[in-house]
Amino acid sequence: MAGGGGSDGEFGLQIAPMLDILFVLLLFFMVAAGSQKHEASIVTQLPGGGSGPSPKIPVQVTIDADGQVNINNAPVDTTTGDDLPETISRLKAILGNNPTQPIIISPTASTKQQRVVDVLNACTAAGVKDLAFGAINQ
Repeated sequence: MAGGGGSDGEFGLQIAPMLDILFVLLLFFMVAAGSQKHEASIVTQLPGGGSGPSPKIPVQVTIDADGQVNINNAPVDTTTGDDLPETISRLKAILGNNPTQPIIISPTASTKQQRVVDVLNACTAAGVKDLAFGAINQ
């Protein structure tokens, strides 16, 4: 035994356990592939250069420090009076073409609050539906 060429101590390659592991892995991957959920395709309509509605340019209603009301930089009503009939008629004319026309009221920092309320009342009388406030740096 000392230096002999016997085959008692050699281990052979056993293929049966490797085949068992191979079949278990194959079975695992087959079950995992069968339970896989397929993604559904979602069809979306991307915006393009089609004939969509054009963005509305808001009408600027500015109020100066002395109470002068301007619509798109054009003076409308005098600085006195709280009913603002010319402002109401001008806003009604603007809203006649497009009732959802956006209006932005932009008073200066030194405008009296009562004048802002007067312009808000005029917008209500004209039927303004889309109203926002802006700011003028002066």
